[in-house]
Amino acid sequence: MPFGELLDEKEALRRAGQCERIVTVGDVVSERLLKEGLVPDTIVYDLATKRHRTDELQAALVSVHGAEVRVRNPAGKIMPEMVRAIEDSYARKGVTKLRVDGEEDLAALVCAAVAPDRSCILYGMPDRGIVFVKVDEQVRERARTIMNSMEESV
Repeated sequence: MPFGELLDEKEALRRAGQCERIVTVGDVVSERLLKEGLVPDTIVYDLATKRHRTDELQAALVSVHGAEVRVRNPAGKIMPEMVRAIEDSYARKGVTKLRVDGEEDLAALVCAAVAPDRSCILYGMPDRGIVFVKVDEQVRERARTIMNSMEESV
């Protein structure tokens, strides 16, 4: 189940343009926003789509200036290193490109748990669309509850 609202690409891009802070999680959705001229404040990616290596996002990121951060995070887990990197990205001015060595599959949950109000998180749901989350206290609490219920949460 998506954590947020499942939208088609056109509607997700329209809504993203109205956000105070844009966070993308995943290579495809990040590339789509960059192609449309919307530069997210935080871009979380792993250079893979459906577990297959891709280069499209890497080419698009060349023209994006900002902090480049790398973290290790295995699939299905939330490592403290990823949580800290996401928290730091919200405190930093400018763009943060957060490359995950491993898997960014749960990064949207972390982003929602620590994002300031009126931030928007977009992540892809393969073959279905883009999930759009507008952050407020209720969203943060829901994300934290889910994280705390996980076996190895942070």
